[in-house]
Amino acid sequence: MKKMFILSLLCIGLQIAKAQETSKITFDGVVSPEEWSQADYHQVKYEFDPGDNIPSENLTDVYITYDSEYLLIGFIAYTDMSTLRSSIRNRDAAWEDDMVMIGIDTYKDARFAISMGSNPEGNQIDFKVSNQGDDDVSYDVTFFTKASKHEDAYHVEMLIPFSVLQFKEMPEMNWNVLFYRSTYTGGRRSQNFNFPLDRDNPCLVCQIPTSITLNGIKSKNRVTLLPNVFSGLSGELNNNSLDYSKLKTNFGLSGLFDINNSTSLEYAINPDFSQVEADVSQITVNNTFGVVYPERRPYFNEGKDILEFNLINTVYTRSINNPLISAKLINQGTKQRYYWLTAYDQDSPYLVAGENESYIGQGNGSFANVFRYQRTYEGGSNIGLLTTNRFYNNGGSGNTLGIDGIIRIRKQYSIGFGFNGSAVTEPEADWISSSSNSINGKTVALDGETNSGYAGFIFVNRSSKHWNSNAYYVEKSPWYNTPLGFVTKNNFKTFAIGQGYQEFFKEESVFNRLSVNANYELTHNYEGVLKGSILNTQAYVALDGNFGTEIGHNRIFNEEFYGFNARNMHSTSVFMRFNPNENFNLSGFVEKGTSLYYDTANPEIGRSLNIGTFNDFQISPKLRISPSLRYARLQNLDSNTNYYQGYILRTNLNFQFNSEISLRVVNEINDFSDAMFVQTLLKYNPNPFTIFFIGGTNGYSYIDNTTSYRVDDVQVYFKFQYMFDL
Repeated sequence: MKKMFILSLLCIGLQIAKAQETSKITFDGVVSPEEWSQADYHQVKYEFDPGDNIPSENLTDVYITYDSEYLLIGFIAYTDMSTLRSSIRNRDAAWEDDMVMIGIDTYKDARFAISMGSNPEGNQIDFKVSNQGDDDVSYDVTFFTKASKHEDAYHVEMLIPFSVLQFKEMPEMNWNVLFYRSTYTGGRRSQNFNFPLDRDNPCLVCQIPTSITLNGIKSKNRVTLLPNVFSGLSGELNNNSLDYSKLKTNFGLSGLFDINNSTSLEYAINPDFSQVEADVSQITVNNTFGVVYPERRPYFNEGKDILEFNLINTVYTRSINNPLISAKLINQGTKQRYYWLTAYDQDSPYLVAGENESYIGQGNGSFANVFRYQRTYEGGSNIGLLTTNRFYNNGGSGNTLGIDGIIRIRKQYSIGFGFNGSAVTEPEADWISSSSNSINGKTVALDGETNSGYAGFIFVNRSSKHWNSNAYYVEKSPWYNTPLGFVTKNNFKTFAIGQGYQEFFKEESVFNRLSVNANYELTHNYEGVLKGSILNTQAYVALDGNFGTEIGHNRIFNEEFYGFNARNMHSTSVFMRFNPNENFNLSGFVEKGTSLYYDTANPEIGRSLNIGTFNDFQISPKLRISPSLRYARLQNLDSNTNYYQGYILRTNLNFQFNSEISLRVVNEINDFSDAMFVQTLLKYNPNPFTIFFIGGTNGYSYIDNTTSYRVDDVQVYFKFQYMFDL
């Protein structure tokens, strides 16, 4: 293991050394204007938040050029260095720091922009921005950064290999680029672009005015291998003692090779997709539907933006739970793109959506396929097709087929539509525990029945500097299901309309920004029963000193649940966030009112109280503590007895030795389940795909009639994964 660790360090060192040798500049994190004199020059000088395209108080000089292998960017970010916010971070963890960033649209059609940046320590940030304004922070690419600090500025140099970008290779190419700076002035966060933001155009990627011309670039086709070894043992409580299993070791291989510079093929054989950090537990005590958790596995995140199918959730890649083998083909053409994923899943979750609750079971092996085609147009418009298939080992299958599209008109307007049909033949299995329930005369039990359904939506948005309007209609039939998606609720028809207003204040005002929104939603089921009538209003104001507060009010005129009609329920919430300096980032909320107790046998209205606080304390440039607390209670209106009451207390402690090595300790107490766990993890992560970690997790349960916990289970594990770039 020691030899493997040393070898990985040498390989990474050789990669950086190669980057230094092939570039036009000396890659040392110091941006000398003389050294960059032949580069294109730009300046980040427009503050768009909280100011409204006012001159930036802290200017940023940007130089950009290229050589045969790399796009080269140099930033000089001027500031009062005594106000600099920057600590040593894990990758993709510097969101609250000072930072600089470049965004690249290689196709100039606004389908997406790849954003890469760094804080003043050289710690990297990257994500993908879609033309709908969604930021996919799970997106990762390999690039190089170095930084240095000076008397009145910090410098960042970036080398971005052309091989990590997809583009149509031509003798002369023209790419759109934007430059971004986040800094702090007068105790408030200031966000800045190199161009004035057009607030009458909600598509940021569509309005990038800056471009760079590249001649004679030959993209090197990537060939990567990603072998990994994962090993661990576990112990479970048995007769007041822990029984340990034998040490289990698992070997896997994944990789990627480019068929050409716009088409890539990825594969995974016996992969280990274990998460580095456990999911944050959600409060589900009063919820009858399945809960979504974010996708964190890098293999599934590449191309995730292509799968977006508005308002229907046809694909949820975490439904491919434990694949034995998988392959994925992605093409990004100039006017079209497609995505194909196939996998054999050893443990397949099975989900049946219902009107008032969903039913989840754990199935056995299955073959899964996803195919997505999309025709793209300039300005962010597109039209596409999506189909999914799942075939279970012991019989049964599920298939979907649908079309969707977005049309942008006169930059302020966008129209979206979609239709999807599903056909499911149930396996004959006992995976669903609530087998006695039925939907439209057919049993939820998996008894070989054939069911079909459909879903459709249409939405219209108008966005301007001050006013934002939207309306949408979505419906899902009683037996609409998506075997590779996450549809938990069906048998409804919903119409919603919303209106928002925002105001930007002058620079000298203590107020930075104000936004007010109101949304009304009306839902019926397919039998014409009124399921819900809800009005939501909220107002948000941002003040100097990085203080923001939001006040919201919900009025539920009617909510039907299993024949019970709850009327005239209401709740008021207050959210506050305060980030006066780098050491304190405090936020919290309180919500109080009335809400429905979703007891399928005896639903009732109760008095609700929800409280939460989420905080970050930067104790030193290397040590960060992040405690959070969520408390929920629902009381009977008459007797004040609790339908439920509990809390989830979680603390993350992270010590960052440097940008690559960290130690994390996570402790979570879940009062709802009388359980607790402690996870300790030592991680070495020099790039997005190479990782070594060793750690352990202890699970505890509450001992009745005491104040103590006992150990129920123990896990110890390690993983080594290294990316070879051939």
